[in-house]
Amino acid sequence: MLKGQKTAIRPVEEDDIDELYEWYNDPDVNLWSSGAWPLNSLLSKDQIAVKFLDESPDIYRYSILDDNKQLIGTIGFKEVNIPARSAAIYVVIGKKSYWGKGYGTDALIVFARFLFTQWNLHRISLDTWDENTRAIKSYEKVGFKIEGRQREARYVLGNYHDAILMGLLRDEFLALHGICFHCQKV
Repeated sequence: MLKGQKTAIRPVEEDDIDELYEWYNDPDVNLWSSGAWPLNSLLSKDQIAVKFLDESPDIYRYSILDDNKQLIGTIGFKEVNIPARSAAIYVVIGKKSYWGKGYGTDALIVFARFLFTQWNLHRISLDTWDENTRAIKSYEKVGFKIEGRQREARYVLGNYHDAILMGLLRDEFLALHGICFHCQKV
C-alpha cells in the first residue's frame, strides 16, 4: 500500500465495486472526471467489475482511501510506452464530500512518486477539459504543465470544449516533491 499525507493507494478489491458503481453512474462524478455526457456511462455492476478487476496488461487501476481506510476514489495508469518510459494517468475522487480538499492532489503526488521511482518512468501525462479548473489547479500543484490544447475536442453537456493536455517529467517532479515517500512537501 502506498501512503501519502491524506491518502493511501491499494489495488482495487471486489468489495469496492458497489461504491464504484455508484460513482461511475453519478452525473456529477462523470461530468468532472471525464467531461462525458452523463447518460453515456450508465454501467452495470458487472461492467464496473470487469473494468476494474480485469487483469488487463494495458491498464492498471487502484483504489484511493482516506486516513480511515474509506474508499474515496480511483487512480491508475495506461498507455505504458516502455522505450520512452512514459504513461498516461487518471484520478477520480468519487466521494463528492472530498472534492476540493486536497485528496486528489495528495493521491497524485503519491502515485507519481511511485511511477517515477518504482516504474522508473521518465514522463507521465493526463488530460482534462477546459472548464475543469479545479482539476487543472490540482495537477499544477503536483507539477504538471499544460503542453497543449485540442480545440473543441470534448463534447460536454451540449457544447464543445477544448481538451487540455498536461505532462510531468521525473526531474521536475522530484525537484518539487522529493524522492522520499515520507517527506512530501505538499
